[in-house]
Amino acid sequence: MKDKIIVVTFIVYIFFFGMAHIVIEDQKISNVERRTLANIPKFELTSNYISDFEDYLLDHFPLRDSFRSIKANFNYKVLNKLDNNQIFLNKNYIFKSEYPTNDKSIQNFKKHIDNISKLFKNNNAFLLIVPDKNYYLDTKNFLHIDYDYLYKEMAELSVDNIDIRQIMNLADYYETDTHWRQEKILKVVDNIAKVFNLPKDNSQYTQEGPYDFYGVYSKEAALNRQPDKLYYLTNDILKDCQATYLENTRLNSVYNLEKLSSLDAYEVYLDGASAYIEIINDRSLTNRELIIFRDSFGSSITPLLIPYYSKITVIDNRYISSLNYLEYIDFNTQDVLFVYSTLIINNSFSLKG
Repeated sequence: MKDKIIVVTFIVYIFFFGMAHIVIEDQKISNVERRTLANIPKFELTSNYISDFEDYLLDHFPLRDSFRSIKANFNYKVLNKLDNNQIFLNKNYIFKSEYPTNDKSIQNFKKHIDNISKLFKNNNAFLLIVPDKNYYLDTKNFLHIDYDYLYKEMAELSVDNIDIRQIMNLADYYETDTHWRQEKILKVVDNIAKVFNLPKDNSQYTQEGPYDFYGVYSKEAALNRQPDKLYYLTNDILKDCQATYLENTRLNSVYNLEKLSSLDAYEVYLDGASAYIEIINDRSLTNRELIIFRDSFGSSITPLLIPYYSKITVIDNRYISSLNYLEYIDFNTQDVLFVYSTLIINNSFSLKG
């Protein structure tokens, strides 16, 4: 009798989910996982078809997100695990463990900065290290990189550091993502202005938004969290400046508003992963120019530096090497700012020479 119950239950289970696959309309994208879902493959007698069809079934499994959420909540609330697949929660924020400290990566980053520094001699240059939000956890229960060691190593570089650890806090970051919130970092811009001895900027900004933003940890946490609210800051100076992108020749603004409805709304800032950008500002406070070497954290802070400079050149060394960008720039007397997060410093092998 027990065996019959198991068999009948299994058949009902297969029938229910099989019918659900047929009846429920396939979704094209998953906002929670920030990716495009697999399409049903065209039938053909190949091994690739079986693999592609399996991917399709997994992506469109009925109640898939619900089952992922049940598993995550079971680990956190029933088993009392501190993490689920290296994702942990604290004060309504989602974190991902960044451990161990990768000394080879730190030394590689130092070499990378030193190699770039050899390209200029008369430039005023600084390194802005952006602490990842794990730095602001108030608990000792989670492993993290050795921040004291990382900052100590960065102090040995030929360029001075801009240390913003004491003026930042956890509220300056998104709950479901790695990045800082643009509307929270004007204090960082003020700090940069002081270091570079720039005149006071009295510009007023309009805060546009909010827009739904599912951060990178939304997918990995599998908790069906509400999205973060994303804003972008603008004014007449930012609207009037002209931006030229190496890849996206159609875009001439520092904000790509089409990205606000994309899988990654953070790409509204400087069009996301952009290798090389030139920004011209005819209404600048000075005649000075700035060259920024940056990772994704630099995307959202760069627009807020525009009022100070007549020209800003933005380089993302994850996507372009010096063999290419030196075709576009000459190092004269421009200010130079390196903007890199501790996440990149601890995982620096994506940077090109």
